[in-house]
Amino acid sequence: MQNFSFRNRIALNYIITTALLIGLVFVTIYMVVEYNVSNHLNKDLQREVERHSQEIEVRNGTITLKRHKEWMEREHNTVGVDPVFIEFLDINGNLIDKSPNLKSSNLLYNPNQEDNVFFNGELAEKRIRQVQVPIQNENGTRVGHLLVAVAREGSEVVLEALRHILLFTYPIILIILFFVARFIAGRSIKPINHIIDTSNKITRDNLTERIPLPHNKDELYVLSDTINQLLNRIEKTIEREKSFTSYASHEFRTPLAVLKGTLEVLIRKPRSPEEYEEKVTYCIKEIDRLNHLVDDLLILTRFENQKQSLHIDTVKIDSVIKDALKYLSANIQQKNIDIDYLSFSYDIDIQTDKYLFTTVLSNILSNAIKYSHSKGRVGIQLQKENNAIICEVKDAGIGIPEKDMEKIFDKFYRSADRAEIKGFGLGLSIVKRFCSLLNIEVEFFSREGIGTTVRLRIPQS
Repeated sequence: MQNFSFRNRIALNYIITTALLIGLVFVTIYMVVEYNVSNHLNKDLQREVERHSQEIEVRNGTITLKRHKEWMEREHNTVGVDPVFIEFLDINGNLIDKSPNLKSSNLLYNPNQEDNVFFNGELAEKRIRQVQVPIQNENGTRVGHLLVAVAREGSEVVLEALRHILLFTYPIILIILFFVARFIAGRSIKPINHIIDTSNKITRDNLTERIPLPHNKDELYVLSDTINQLLNRIEKTIEREKSFTSYASHEFRTPLAVLKGTLEVLIRKPRSPEEYEEKVTYCIKEIDRLNHLVDDLLILTRFENQKQSLHIDTVKIDSVIKDALKYLSANIQQKNIDIDYLSFSYDIDIQTDKYLFTTVLSNILSNAIKYSHSKGRVGIQLQKENNAIICEVKDAGIGIPEKDMEKIFDKFYRSADRAEIKGFGLGLSIVKRFCSLLNIEVEFFSREGIGTTVRLRIPQS
């Protein structure tokens, strides 16, 4: 069955189920017909018993028969057309009288046979159905037996013909149904062939193909729509990957070109120690920028599609903010930034990954300082709201244009791309990804020339 096509497997499974069902129906039909035939014979026997019981007289324990014309009837004189066979026996099983059509034969008598029970037997190689009825006197004492039988040859012929018809038509019906089911299954899976054909056309360089949706909104419609949505996500991922590779190549190429140019100029002729020191210091700063870029890329790669690297621990928000400000103290002093920090009067503990949470706050604070004007002000405010801590970082810097707000979380995107402001455009991508991993809601509010506010809603549990 493993080598069967999908269409043949559907047809075969359908036929197996149908075969069981049709077989059950045929058996039921045969049993019902057999029951009705037997019931009809039993009613005939019962009528004959009632009719002939009226011809019996019991006097002083002796059975006598009234003179009647029944023995001259055709059914009692022949065995050809629905014959009825009658026997009267005394209590010892001796024959008193019998119908002429029995001739030299006798019905089946068994003193141990249960009374008034219908059973099948044979008479002179003829199949009969018989009943044995007791003959009783006025006191209810048994004085003999009445044996009545009818031929069941005609009934057996009907049952045998029915059996042959059912057995003959059963495989024919199944064969016809198999090919019908195979044809219907073939038409039903036509949309799957369209899916296969379309999927074969889709490559890395051709992600625009989409599977045509069926008219009926059935399971195949859902499958086609799901695959199309998957293709949309793959196309967007590939586009992001291409864009990411392009931007990364550009970001690496620029500092490397600067380093190469600086070193080439440096070796063209002898320089003074001060010049060597100046150029080497510049190169070291560029290398540090490259190291920072590589670190950011590694961070994004590491936490791109999994949460297994999270290490949940108890973290004090106040301590994390103070550590981040301490780490950025050189930048704060260089631009003479005023930090307005409104902390809680008590420590607030949250359950989170300390490294990721520290990275989020460090990047947000770094951006606030980086894009603030010299001698500017950065405000940090903490407040409690329901079961969460609200952390707001607000600066009065250059702000973000409204048209760029949708792109601020894209990798390598920089809204304020100024030469004096160093960066790679990865900080907010890291913030967005880490906030998603930590279930932190992040919101940006910004106006160009006025400043930016970043709002974090941090769950306490």
